[in-house]
Amino acid sequence: MVKPSGNIPAGGYNNTFVIIVAAGSGSRFGSDIPKQYLPLNGKPVLVHTIEAFRNAVPGAHICVVISESGRELWQEVAKEYDLDDIIVALGGASRTESVHNAISALQGNFGANDIVMIHDGARPLVNPDMIRKVASTVSSGAEAVVPVLPLTEAIAEKNDCGVTPIDRAKFVTVQTPQAFNAALLAEAYNAVGDKPMPDDAAVYTEFTGRPLATVPGHPQNIKITHPADIELAGVHLSHPIPYSE
Repeated sequence: MVKPSGNIPAGGYNNTFVIIVAAGSGSRFGSDIPKQYLPLNGKPVLVHTIEAFRNAVPGAHICVVISESGRELWQEVAKEYDLDDIIVALGGASRTESVHNAISALQGNFGANDIVMIHDGARPLVNPDMIRKVASTVSSGAEAVVPVLPLTEAIAEKNDCGVTPIDRAKFVTVQTPQAFNAALLAEAYNAVGDKPMPDDAAVYTEFTGRPLATVPGHPQNIKITHPADIELAGVHLSHPIPYSE
């Protein structure tokens, strides 16, 4: 972990911390360059992600989690796109450990009513209205909130004999950013430690045993996973869909 660096800005969302997880190596993507640094319409994917939060929640304290091997790439991007004010933390062996490192670096700055939002660096198309909706839901009293979308495909559970169909109406797809009371999530991560968990919502429920609030997700909030997703993201950037609550 590295200590927070950069100047924390002031503004309307100065009680909000944003952790953008961008420590992946790109091995599964099949690229020599991690996918978060690949160009998307002329700018790295990660820059689109950072700018989305800068525009949606001005004054929020943004922390980017990078890998040790990606430090040089980050420094080049930060210099080119004037990101010197971004707080930086080093990632770990898993996503859980990476977020835990960032929370540990920031925790001394958390107030009782502060909010922490955690987002995948490889989701560059996140809608600003959805970001604000997620943040305002926690500001209004929810401990934790996630954006969700209904499933559109039929689903089934695998078993030794094949598959068993399941009612898709009982399930949703969970996106990021996920937002939490900052002090509570820090307590949850400190209790769970670096035990690998699917996401931050899972850490919260593991610790509290309570369900999360939800807001509508956005169909264009895709996660860059395969090479073709870069081209798809470019199309989405040219044809944005308004956020619908």
